[in-house]
Amino acid sequence: MHALLCILVPAFFLVLEPREATAQHAASPTAALQDALQPQFTPPPPGTYTLPTIDTVTDHSLLNTKGERTTLFALTHEKLSVISFMYTTCADVGGCPLAAAVLHQLDHLLHQRPEIAHQVTLISVSFDPERDTPARMAEIRTHLQPHTDWYFLTSATDADLQPVLADFNQPIAKLRNDKGEWSGLFRHVLKVYLLDRQHNVRNIYSTGLFSAQLVLNDIETLLLETNKNTAASKSP
Repeated sequence: MHALLCILVPAFFLVLEPREATAQHAASPTAALQDALQPQFTPPPPGTYTLPTIDTVTDHSLLNTKGERTTLFALTHEKLSVISFMYTTCADVGGCPLAAAVLHQLDHLLHQRPEIAHQVTLISVSFDPERDTPARMAEIRTHLQPHTDWYFLTSATDADLQPVLADFNQPIAKLRNDKGEWSGLFRHVLKVYLLDRQHNVRNIYSTGLFSAQLVLNDIETLLLETNKNTAASKSP
């Protein structure tokens, strides 16, 4: 595990490889780690279950990779969205690197389903604005080369970030040493949120129950729900 940690932490984006059933994938230590951390189960088929509303979030202003102001709602307008909070120097292999790897896999799955992809937005929001500048987030995006609408956002200051974290109930804390100096790491719980078009939280994923196929099935379930509601509203 220590060797895998050394691979993952210095190169956050290098773990983000497509999950393909190839000999190369099977031999990859990062792929083996992803397989170990992700749930080994087959998600139920889309539409065979429901996803009740858990919470509702409001809009927030953030910075895109060009340093321009944007908002969550501007990026998710009339789309489903998958929103992850992360920082690029995370040392918890079951945290931010895992979330980014799963989103990268989801990006590839969506790319293969264009009829679904155009209805979904992926968003990664950093909670480390001091180091995760727009330029840094642009670098991460360049290395990931997403095929779908995947945005990488940060904030200008910690003060700008706090309302976002509070709204999503995503607590974080800087880890400090005995001298009170920041270690450069954060204490946080992995949370990735699935939002519907009305910005209602419909699922929250964390370590142990988070896979690209599960998220895709949930997305399809919400789309089927929307289609059903639309058809019902048009019926006499």
